[in-house]
Amino acid sequence: MIEAADLVRTYTMGKVQVHALRGVSLRIERGEFVGVTGPSGSGKSTLLHLLGLLDRPTSGAIAIDRVDTGSLTDEQRALFRLTRLGYVFQEYALVPELTVFENVMLPFMVRNDPPAASEEKVHEILRIIGLAERTGHLQSELSGGEQQRVAVARAVAGKPSILFADEPCANLDSENSRIILDLFAEINREMDQTIVMVSHEEWHTRYFDRIIALRDGKLVE
Repeated sequence: MIEAADLVRTYTMGKVQVHALRGVSLRIERGEFVGVTGPSGSGKSTLLHLLGLLDRPTSGAIAIDRVDTGSLTDEQRALFRLTRLGYVFQEYALVPELTVFENVMLPFMVRNDPPAASEEKVHEILRIIGLAERTGHLQSELSGGEQQRVAVARAVAGKPSILFADEPCANLDSENSRIILDLFAEINREMDQTIVMVSHEEWHTRYFDRIIALRDGKLVE
């Protein structure tokens, strides 16, 4: 669950101040598939980065699963992200020298999780996303859609409290975009996975339980 109160994010660029968010308050319940929409420059990615603890607000408060994230040190925030949050971005961010299986195993290795149990979880999620036969392939041997599916698998294999996705279909064609969105919907439904996804495509909205619409850094009623 996410509770955000009066989030403000202002960037200073030379002598100019850019007001990316102007007092946004919201609540996202466990198990929701929420879409964040709005025109370019509305603050969508800024909001996602704040909620995902990838950036700090200029002012305001964010609580995730009743944890006041503003009170966490940088080290505690990094550990919180590693153990409780998952991320999927436009760029697949795979390690090209590693296989599909090794890429999905990375978060477990960083956390020093038990190898046997971790490998079982990786095999399970790769089966769910339809890449069980591609575990030994490198990034260069995968299509764009397959690479993004590996990125999704890596993000959800450890069953994070919340999955954040920042325009995950931006580099994909319509067919592969549908595959990724169908996969998100299945993960949300079958795993009760909370998902917060930024999108600028109107047809994506049919997948969302609820839409958070932004314009000029403010919520649109």
